Amino acid sequence: MGSEMSSITLSLAVTPLGVIAVTNGSLRFHKLFEGDAESKSSKFSMALKGALIDELKHVIKEAVSAGFRGLRISPNTLLSALAKEYPDLSFKELDYTLDLERIFVEGGLVSGVEEYRRQVKEVLDRLAAIELKEAVARRDMMIVHAIHIIEDLDKQINAFYTRCREWYGLHFPELADFVDDLEDYMRIIAEFGSRKNLEETALEKIVGVKKAKEIMERAKTSVGADLSPEDEERIIKVAMEGLRLIKLRKEQERYVEELMSAEAPNLVAIAGPILGAKLISMAGGLEKLARLPASTIQILGAEKALFRFFRTGKGAPKHGILFQSPIIHGAPKWMRGKLARTLATKIAIAAKIDYYTRDDRGGELREALERRIKEIHEKYKIPPKKSYKRRGSKSPKVKMRGEKRH
Repeated sequence: MGSEMSSITLSLAVTPLGVIAVTNGSLRFHKLFEGDAESKSSKFSMALKGALIDELKHVIKEAVSAGFRGLRISPNTLLSALAKEYPDLSFKELDYTLDLERIFVEGGLVSGVEEYRRQVKEVLDRLAAIELKEAVARRDMMIVHAIHIIEDLDKQINAFYTRCREWYGLHFPELADFVDDLEDYMRIIAEFGSRKNLEETALEKIVGVKKAKEIMERAKTSVGADLSPEDEERIIKVAMEGLRLIKLRKEQERYVEELMSAEAPNLVAIAGPILGAKLISMAGGLEKLARLPASTIQILGAEKALFRFFRTGKGAPKHGILFQSPIIHGAPKWMRGKLARTLATKIAIAAKIDYYTRDDRGGELREALERRIKEIHEKYKIPPKKSYKRRGSKSPKVKMRGEKRH
């Protein structure tokens, strides 16, 4: 009997209501979950994530006692753990769908189809609530929304600065020659208004001694038009609104840095908090970023260039948003492709560690990254020689051995 059973494969499935084992469509062994819908959903969730719950072990023990050695398993997330726990048994994925309603009803596990559906709905509803709570608890989606706010604020700040510069430029056009920082420019407008109100000591606190002196001198000879009191009041309010948005952006940036330090410390060590947050946002979450290959991470943000390359066969993108890293944009052009590939590889590793293990190995990863960057800079410090092909020239024909002359 034992040898006969060992040649038969038993189908074992973890369902929302418990663990069942089936042969030829008929219930053979089972162990239902006890307790309310919340405890059942907790057990089911653990099994979906690959945990060997007690009910599963109980059914396997019964199957082994009956002589079964081959089992088809659902869900497939259990296969790895089962293979380690039971090395003498054979496990395969259950590659067909069981008629659970019929099995539960005919097996006497529930009173009828409606009762089965009611219980399953309760468990699945509770499971959905648990998964949503876990997703929010990880807070990586908070990072996605927070970085979107920063991007929106950047657009608004640039819009306010542009309007301030164009408007105030009618009154004091020379100021733009000395002040290129948008926050400093709008602060000068907000604090002084008309150029005749400029005060050198107060100006020094914004732009420094040298620039303050130069601005004061140019203000005396400016070719700009005078501002009426009403015009001055309006432009000051616009500048103050721009400064308010800058302050809000700084607060939002600090919030993102705190979130990233808590949720993705390894990614922060490699890419920095803001670039790391943008990568999470573009991927759609930390989990999705952790599943991306390094080659995809390398060109995130370069989708248009990639599609153009597919269409024309020219200009394959070497990097996307990774260009924002000082490692890339601060390097010579001929090194950027290699550096972007290295950075993307380390980011892929960091994201996987942050999502799956949550270990803090940032120092180790950063050290390895800096070592590789140094190697690239040393090996490729001399730019490659460009080869120019004369227009219309043909490559010389090489005569092969045995080829006849004409």
